[in-house]
Amino acid sequence: MSRSEVTGFLIDDDNEEKFSRHGLSSRQVSQVLENEHVILRNRKRRRAQYLIIGRDHGGTCIAIPIEPTHEPTVWRPVTAWRCKEQERAKLDS
Repeated sequence: MSRSEVTGFLIDDDNEEKFSRHGLSSRQVSQVLENEHVILRNRKRRRAQYLIIGRDHGGTCIAIPIEPTHEPTVWRPVTAWRCKEQERAKLDS
């Protein structure tokens, strides 16, 4: 999958609540698509098949597992969190 294949996120109350539990807002999560990011296959046996790693406008590294929606280029974030060290390394490589 390439970056051009994800042009937007479908965000609802459920995933906004999950972002909030990790100290993030839906605005920060959406900003990741506007900045340099990578899309990787997620680890096996995870709900979301892909993981987007990127930064918001303030420079916070964010990891976002995503699942497809009815629109091919709009994906639903399952949740989001501040990058762990190994995730940041994948973005910076």
